[in-house]
Amino acid sequence: MNTTPPPETTDLTRELQELGGDVTTALEDLPVAALLVDRDGVVRWQNAASDALAGDAVGTRFVDYLAPEEAGRADEVFNRVCRGEPTELTLLVKDREGELVPIEVSTAPVREGSRVVGLFGLTRRAAPAPGGASAQERGASDVLTPRQLDVLRLLADGASTGEVAAALHLSTTTVRNHVANILTALGAHSRLQAVVAAKRRGLLEH
Repeated sequence: MNTTPPPETTDLTRELQELGGDVTTALEDLPVAALLVDRDGVVRWQNAASDALAGDAVGTRFVDYLAPEEAGRADEVFNRVCRGEPTELTLLVKDREGELVPIEVSTAPVREGSRVVGLFGLTRRAAPAPGGASAQERGASDVLTPRQLDVLRLLADGASTGEVAAALHLSTTTVRNHVANILTALGAHSRLQAVVAAKRRGLLEH
């Protein structure tokens, strides 16, 4: 008798079948926020940690939980994942109280055969900068990299993402990643807040 599993059965599937395991229950119990989003950007499932972080999001669009300026980056992520590319980035997301907090997001495509039908994401609050001190208590060299300072100075001059990218010969994706990291480092929820915080600390002085 041939016990070889069919080709479409993955090693993980075979192991779970042998163990009698339940992936859904395991994901539900994870302390890390997890969610499943379809190709239209609608949240179809979330675990308890995700609910604790952002509230009940099932049936709503993921972008509704983002800061307005993050919509373009979210579209980029969806397009990349729908092409089958996993991705990682930091986004500003509304928590249960409606406050914008930096969240680290790792996503991977969910496939049905060769077709991508959605994305699976693991999220967590972005870790504070090393050292324990707040951004306001540290010097510029401890908070931002030289490139991030370049980006911040251009933002302070009113430059758009595209203008910053052109001025520094960077991709718009790289600029957005720099901006997200700047917001996290300065404890800001928007570009304007980051510029104000930087000016107060003298980070924009040439």
